[in-house]
Amino acid sequence: MSDERTLILGLDLCDETTQLAVYDRELMEPVLMGQSEENPDALIETAVSFESRDPITGFLENVKSGKSVIDGNKKVKPERVLAYFLRKTLSLTRMRYPGEKIKMLVITVPDMDKEYVDRIYESLKLIGLENDRVKIIDHKRSYMYYVLYQKKELWASDVGLFDYDGKHLIYRQLQVDRTHNPALVGVKHKDYTDAFAVDEADADDKKGDFLSDELISIDDETSALAPKGVVFENIVKSALRGQYVSSLFMTGEGFESEWADDVFPRLAVGRRLFRGRNLYVSGAVYAAKEFGDKKRLEDYVVFSPDMVPVSLTMEVYQDGKTVDLELARAGDPWFEVDTEVDLIPDGDTEIVLNSKPVFEGESKKLMLDISPVIGKNNRMTRLGLRVRFEDAKTAIFTIRDKGFGEIMPGTDRVWEETVKCL
Repeated sequence: MSDERTLILGLDLCDETTQLAVYDRELMEPVLMGQSEENPDALIETAVSFESRDPITGFLENVKSGKSVIDGNKKVKPERVLAYFLRKTLSLTRMRYPGEKIKMLVITVPDMDKEYVDRIYESLKLIGLENDRVKIIDHKRSYMYYVLYQKKELWASDVGLFDYDGKHLIYRQLQVDRTHNPALVGVKHKDYTDAFAVDEADADDKKGDFLSDELISIDDETSALAPKGVVFENIVKSALRGQYVSSLFMTGEGFESEWADDVFPRLAVGRRLFRGRNLYVSGAVYAAKEFGDKKRLEDYVVFSPDMVPVSLTMEVYQDGKTVDLELARAGDPWFEVDTEVDLIPDGDTEIVLNSKPVFEGESKKLMLDISPVIGKNNRMTRLGLRVRFEDAKTAIFTIRDKGFGEIMPGTDRVWEETVKCL
């Protein structure tokens, strides 16, 4: 038994069901928590029960909106409901890994916005998990991490993913641009829900409409398949036309049907095809390993439109030596950056930061004005520097004069600068 922080966890948090997995250091792969013969996918209902009442479901919508959850005659803050659920779910690790504590947890969600992410972080703080041990990513990034941790021959070319929950059909295609250093990893996305929204009764009519639009022919063997399989096969052909996709992944409850069993072997001709429901939670585990354990992807940058495209550093004297202090890391979502440091100016008239683009472009210096403390800028005050972002390319710097306690009281004067980093 150990009290060290060793657990690397991933959690796929969705409206109806959740999955939890841990990186097993002996197997060197994610292992699902709560898996059984009756529940091979280790699906956990996203629900809570208070005071033996009926389970409360659908509360993630309240977390997204900020509206209270109704529990009998009481109103409960959604962050507290989620905190209760997370505590109970994470406790599943105790039986297999008794005494071990969380080193890094990555939660993956289908989609994310700043308000939703902030409330999840607040829920995690309520159960003692601060931001240094947790990270939140969306399914798209989880998919990227999952693929990049597979054998390289599986992603020698583009890799496709179809996600079908029974209602929505989403296609994602991972692409690696190796002309950059580090290599740029991105995902293009297309929603095929409307094209696939067919009832078995009208599938033949829909098949004809889709094929006439996409100019894809049907052979006799394809016509023998169930109508839904016909439509799906031709959606796949449309998505992949003119491209070389070396591997296909299929995930989601919607693929647990006979029509999928029939069509998947045809789609596997000339490429590898994988099917399962643990892709996103496994990707979250690999992301947690990357963030909190040994890095494996230093030669790659996982790109998304929300990522910060630069690294922000400043040269400081710390512990007897000059070091580059990281204030913002390239690749992090802009709305998650919130760094605070204390600085003691040593004759400086401005704070100098280095903004280094992760892709093309040259590094540039960012100069922040500290004229409000001129006269105290020779080790006579402390400056609090807070770094946030307004959008992916625009940083907000907040500076506060903190002084040196009673010896040199601070004015608590605060000033702010908004700067384009590219």
